[in-house]
Amino acid sequence: MKKIDISTILASAIHESKNQVGTLLYQLQSLKESMVSKDANQKKIVSIEESLKKLNDEWVEYLYLYKLASDGYDLHADTFLLDEFLDDQVFALQPSANARNLELGYACNESLTSVFDERLMTAVVSTAVYNAFRFAKSKIIINAKQENNFLVISVEDDGPGFKQTDDEPDDFLEGNTGLGLYFAELSASAHLAGNARGYIKKDSSASLGGASLIVYLPQPVREDC
Repeated sequence: MKKIDISTILASAIHESKNQVGTLLYQLQSLKESMVSKDANQKKIVSIEESLKKLNDEWVEYLYLYKLASDGYDLHADTFLLDEFLDDQVFALQPSANARNLELGYACNESLTSVFDERLMTAVVSTAVYNAFRFAKSKIIINAKQENNFLVISVEDDGPGFKQTDDEPDDFLEGNTGLGLYFAELSASAHLAGNARGYIKKDSSASLGGASLIVYLPQPVREDC
């Protein structure tokens, strides 16, 4: 009998589970639409929906993580307008922020364009924001700027910030599996431009006082015409 790679089985199982979660979310949305606005179970339905959304995002992260770790991911880099990209991220995550009474926004130059893999960065931003939900007191902001031929995307909150010592691992981006930070690192490092490679950095938010996870993505050198 031919031996089957266990990692392939796990990847297939995750894919199937993700599809099932997607079906449940669709059914839950139909249930919400059929309920009256002041139904006593409305908050419970919203809570279940947010948990399923987070689980769905985690399945996406695990699938990408498997492909990145096994060199099976083909980077699909293209040029994107950051204002549109970040607006899409905030729109998708806004219901989760509202459910937690947190303010979620973004800031960038309206004309800023950069080259990156949209699917990977969507997953990285989503993972960072979901984890910031755990620590933020009232506000989370996603920033983007160009710095020394790097696109710099940061997710900042007004929580307690990262631990100042190396004695204990940070809970931020660790969750229950400890894969969040590893996924962000692999996603960033998959981006190459010349001799430069993407990377991440943990820092303190200058504007909000909490944690700041910063993703650096190298950009192609633009030749002047």
